Amino acid sequence: MNKRQFNIFILAILVLLFAGCAAPKMETKGEISAEKKYLSNLTIYPDQSGGKRYDDYSAIILTGRIVTMDKDKSGEIKILENGRIVIESEKIEYVLAQGEKLPNSIDSSNAIFFDTHGIVFPGLINAHDHIHYNTVGLWKATSKYSNRYQWPDNRSLKIEIKNAKNVLSESKYFKLEAEAVKYAEVKHLISGTTAVQGSPSGAKRFCSILIRNMDISPNFGEHKMSPYVREVTEEKDEKFEKWIEKMDNGELCALFLHIGEGTDEKVRSEFDFLKEKGLARKEVIIIHGTALKEDEIRYMAENDMTLVWSPVSNLLLYSETADIPIFVKYGVNICLGTDWSPSGGKNLLNEMKIAYEYSKAKYDGLLSHQDIVEMVTCNPADAVCWTDFAGRIKPGIYADLFVISDPGGDPFAALVNATEDDVSLVFVGGDPLYGDSLYMSTLKPGDFEYIKTTCGFTKCIDVTKQNVELGNQTLDYIINTLGTALQFDAGYMEQKFTDKEIGKYGSFEEYLDARFPGCHALTLDPLYPCMDTYYFETLRESENASLPFDIQKIYYSSPSGND
Repeated sequence: MNKRQFNIFILAILVLLFAGCAAPKMETKGEISAEKKYLSNLTIYPDQSGGKRYDDYSAIILTGRIVTMDKDKSGEIKILENGRIVIESEKIEYVLAQGEKLPNSIDSSNAIFFDTHGIVFPGLINAHDHIHYNTVGLWKATSKYSNRYQWPDNRSLKIEIKNAKNVLSESKYFKLEAEAVKYAEVKHLISGTTAVQGSPSGAKRFCSILIRNMDISPNFGEHKMSPYVREVTEEKDEKFEKWIEKMDNGELCALFLHIGEGTDEKVRSEFDFLKEKGLARKEVIIIHGTALKEDEIRYMAENDMTLVWSPVSNLLLYSETADIPIFVKYGVNICLGTDWSPSGGKNLLNEMKIAYEYSKAKYDGLLSHQDIVEMVTCNPADAVCWTDFAGRIKPGIYADLFVISDPGGDPFAALVNATEDDVSLVFVGGDPLYGDSLYMSTLKPGDFEYIKTTCGFTKCIDVTKQNVELGNQTLDYIINTLGTALQFDAGYMEQKFTDKEIGKYGSFEEYLDARFPGCHALTLDPLYPCMDTYYFETLRESENASLPFDIQKIYYSSPSGND
């Protein structure tokens, strides 16, 4: 019996044991249980087992094929066949090759050993997103735009994207920013992503539960990143001077700027503006850069700058993406980012596939599987000064790791080809948050939920954490709360809204018509690509993207019908 068959056998037993067990009602914000429940096509139920937890052991020792993303003297990435990773508390203490004995400092009698039968990678780093928008799915762009300042005025985008985000998150409306952000983090976590850039500033209160929020809170004891989304050419000189001072003092390591997003001269000239202000330097990370030409790209290379590439979003909005062959020619550091769910990939596993297939179709296979994997591991880690903290597997690095099933052959191809079904275990700082029941029931008995998909697999996740604001909310609660709110039922909204402006109107319906014209029920964006037919249909039908391949057919279809 192989690992997959064994997991299915264990899962079948667990499903039988817990069949009919209802998820406990949330005590916090308890009224949701008495309101209209959001009917999800996921079945979520709690684990009710008991036993020793992962943090009661002296160490967690993982065995598998270890892709360190750390290069040897010859420039090759070190891959350990049947290697071992020793995790103690938050960090990796040892990485051992086959045959190397455990150090005497390890209390092996009180350690827990796992042979993953899989491939272990550093956790993926999503170098750009706007996760507070990620409760809704792809928006069908009605035009081809030439810069990022055009499409925000589109009426349907305001109704389906902006209004949805505002109504869910703002305190005078549903006040569900925490739930929306955590749901977005779950969407990333299930793909092996352990860090993401682009969280709202309000997430500082509750962001230390799931994946790392890179730019709005301290990570690894440091906080040296800053996002800036608005048009940089409209900012005052005092802001630039402050950024430069912090960069010079080592207080600001990564400043994320949307530069050159589009195809016209207006956004290309933003790079000239950066040069003029002294900000075309290593610490400045260029998001999108679709309008940049060879001169700007060469300048980026000469100054050790980084590009964040979001091919899905670029193609859907502008019909073009960054000139990757020129970026590669000059050796610019390239990272991948999903941008946001209204126009980006479902998660990094999905974005990686589209980047690879696009390169194969448009760039004559310029990017290898290894190139794509580097864009989501060591490249972003180096860009944001996390070289000693994440993005690689070596002693002293934090245990941000994930495991995928091993089909044999090239491990980089295995990762690009992998789907969410293949993600068997994810750690963030040594904390097992997601994976197969075999691992989660052993590491976190009674402290996780089962997610039964309609794609033929079930996974387990822990979204709760003690001593964190709203840390006792379950995934079942989060999904039902967001799904109910997105129905935009006028009676329910009237119960929840506290906006002082309501009193200025003759009725609540008049208020809604005035403040949110066209507001209509929306569907919570599915967690898993395999459950999101709309997503794949939109990619296929988009005249802007004109993708010469069918990502669903290549990666997500199977004889068992998991599409």
